[in-house]
Amino acid sequence: MASITVLAGDFLQGDGEYRDGVFTLRTSLHPWPGITLPLSSFKSMEVANEDSINNIKDAIGFGVAGAMLLGPIGAIAGFMLAGKETEVTFLATLKDDRKLLAAVDGDTFEEISSKFAA
Repeated sequence: MASITVLAGDFLQGDGEYRDGVFTLRTSLHPWPGITLPLSSFKSMEVANEDSINNIKDAIGFGVAGAMLLGPIGAIAGFMLAGKETEVTFLATLKDDRKLLAAVDGDTFEEISSKFAA
C-alpha cells in the first residue's frame, strides 16, 4: 500500500492510497471507504513534476550521530548522507474526462506507470 496526496483536479484535496492497481481517495465528502478508481478507468497519465527531496527522519538521525562522533562537521556530513527520495506529481485523465493531479513517491509512480502501460 502506497500513500498518495490528491492536490487538485475534479477531486477534492485529500489523502489516499494505491494498492494492486486501485486508487482509493479519501476526501471530506467521502472519508470512508473513499472513492475507488481502478487503473483501468484511466485514459492517460503524464508526469507534471519530479522533485528529489531529503528524507527528513534520516537527515536528523544521521546529523545527530555525526555530531556525536565528530562535532559540527560530523553533523553536516551526517545530514548530507541522508537518503533522498523522489516525489512525482502526475496528471491523470480518466475515461470520463475527470482529471486528477496527485503526488506519490518515485517507486510508487514507477509501479503505477508500468501497470498502466501494460
